[in-house]
Amino acid sequence: MSKPNDSPAHSRFVFRLILGGFLLAVLAGGYFAWREGRGKAGEATPGSVPEVRFSTNPGATTPQLPVWAAVREDSAGAMFRLRVETWREPGHLQAALLAGEGDFWLGHTEGFARARAQGAPVVLVAVTGWRKMSVVSFDPAVRSPRDLLDRSLPYAPKGSPAVPLLRSLLGAEADRVRFEPQENRQIAILLSQRKIQSALLPEPLVTTLLDTVPDLRLAFMVEEAYAERNRGQARLPWAGLAVHERILREHPERVAALVAGMREAVGRLNADLDAAVTVLPAEFAEVVAPAAVRSSLARDLILVEEAGSVRDELRAYYELACPETFAAGTAWFEQGFLWESGVVSRP
Repeated sequence: MSKPNDSPAHSRFVFRLILGGFLLAVLAGGYFAWREGRGKAGEATPGSVPEVRFSTNPGATTPQLPVWAAVREDSAGAMFRLRVETWREPGHLQAALLAGEGDFWLGHTEGFARARAQGAPVVLVAVTGWRKMSVVSFDPAVRSPRDLLDRSLPYAPKGSPAVPLLRSLLGAEADRVRFEPQENRQIAILLSQRKIQSALLPEPLVTTLLDTVPDLRLAFMVEEAYAERNRGQARLPWAGLAVHERILREHPERVAALVAGMREAVGRLNADLDAAVTVLPAEFAEVVAPAAVRSSLARDLILVEEAGSVRDELRAYYELACPETFAAGTAWFEQGFLWESGVVSRP
């Protein structure tokens, strides 16, 4: 095996260039406008269907598959047309949430909770990301959270909700792990050079690195560690779709149709995973290769649950990931934050 400081072979050099370019694209904020030609599934006659701003990150692949699948099948024009605006990292999305900038947002539910607790007009309508976070390592001794004690653990992205979750699993010994925030691109380069032993990362970055960095292995999934500790399901409500209160007031039927369409799309997506990755906008392939998205589905979970129907799971998760949001009470959580079809809510 080559030593970390050996001169790289040509193939390793090419790998670093490709990986660096891929991750640079992930970090590059930008704008995508998604349209389809007249008459195709997913489009309605211009002017008859409201166009809304959909703030998302192209790297958040599985959580938004049901959104795009539903919109593309909306031949009746019962939902919305999406104008995509991308966010680069959780901090950028959080600033937009607090300012009420946008109509729909796809992101970490913990971020939506923090924003709502601070008075932002954010309503969580669906949870769509359930198995996203893993620790990868070169060290075969790392197989569980406790194996990270007295070690450093670089993680990405900055503000990852997996960090407070992992700390909660470690309890009183959490301070024995040195959590070190890094940019996605930097952490990938460090792993490719074997300058770090382990890292805490999201999908599909996990799959991309496992497929390209020799000897790197999946140490454990955070969701499985959580399930072992709590004797529950190996899933966590990491990510989902939220909507501005204004959109919910103006178009309640369209919001309900969108979520229903997302739930109906789950069966189709799971039945043909190869076809599932093609529902994402073509521009997103410039950021995450469809092959990487497809490979990540071996560990990920395509599932849509209305936010109100998984209230208990969300509450348990928030008490671990952002307990400070309950310091001043629970009104923000109990009143208007979680949407559920057929339930009248006054945000």
